[in-house]
Parts: sequence; structure tokens; C-alpha cells
Amino acid sequence: MGLATATIANAEDYQRVLSTPHPVFLLFVSAHCPACTEAVPLFEKVAARYPIVVSMVLDCAQTPRHPEVTGTPTGLVYVNGELKEKLQGFGPLEDQAQLVEDTFARYAS
Repeated sequence: MGLATATIANAEDYQRVLSTPHPVFLLFVSAHCPACTEAVPLFEKVAARYPIVVSMVLDCAQTPRHPEVTGTPTGLVYVNGELKEKLQGFGPLEDQAQLVEDTFARYAS
């Protein structure tokens, strides 16, 4: 599992990614978002420690709009194709590492 490099091109691609029996953590980002600059390396670092979770960073400019994403960064966690958690941003900088770690840990067990 781990970090995927696939591009989401349409609704069918979303369904294909979500059809896995493993948890899926999608991080939606924008190239012009200062908070995303901090969020992506943190997300990738934590994701590398949880290979059971399918983890993807998706650039909103290159990905079809997702109805749950109204700003960036936004994290969506799916289990068995069902949205379980939505993170709009990762909160204050000093709390971000723990929030991302806790979120991955919740779904990796």
C-alpha cells in the first residue's frame, strides 16, 4: 500500500481507489496554499510509517472536484469506500504532527 502516485482523473478513478479493503487517506492540496506547503511533507512522513493505509496527495488543480473538499488542505479518510473522517486543515502548527499521527494510527489497526 503506502503512498500512491496515481492521478485521479474522474469519478471511476475515485471508486477504484476506494474499493480497496485497506483504509484510504486522501490529502487534497493546492500549489498556491501556504498551509499545504507544511501539510504535504508531514503527511508523507507519517504515511510512510503506515503502509497498510493507502495514502495519496492530490493536487486540486489536477483532480476532479470532490464534494467534501471546500478548501485546502483537506484530508479525507475512507474505510470500505465510506467516508469516516474529514480534516479541514491540520490545525495549529504545534499540534499538526500529533493530529496526523493519531489519524493514521486510528485507521491502521
